[in-house]
Amino acid sequence: MSETAAVMEDRAAWIEEFFRRVDTHDFEWVESALAQDCVIDAPGFKHEGAEVVVLWMAGFFAAFPDLRHRPHRVIAEGEEAAFLVEVTGTHTEDLAFPDGGALPPTGKSIRVELAEFWRFEGAQVVEYKVIYDQADFLGQLGVGV
Repeated sequence: MSETAAVMEDRAAWIEEFFRRVDTHDFEWVESALAQDCVIDAPGFKHEGAEVVVLWMAGFFAAFPDLRHRPHRVIAEGEEAAFLVEVTGTHTEDLAFPDGGALPPTGKSIRVELAEFWRFEGAQVVEYKVIYDQADFLGQLGVGV
């Protein structure tokens, strides 16, 4: 196996483990996998700090307790990885918004595909970019945008 293939396979396995830990709410492990100054850039949310990334994730679990992530189509080279993540869950609790507002539970299930782009320094994620269709996400919850 070439060195590039080995890195890609290792990163893919590491990313799968990351989301397994996310789905089991092992946020202490997740936070340790992120650099302390990790920058997250997601629709409507751009901040710095591993703790902030974990709190952002935990907010979705608060609204979708059965939330699950399935990473796939991982492409990794050197210190960078790009991949898709299928996210499924049922909206059973308030969904908090960055502006302080919240969407009451709709009881609706979602299936959203995220595109994620990460940059690593060693074994930690230092940049965490997430792209998804917010209109589709809110539409699945029955919210018009």
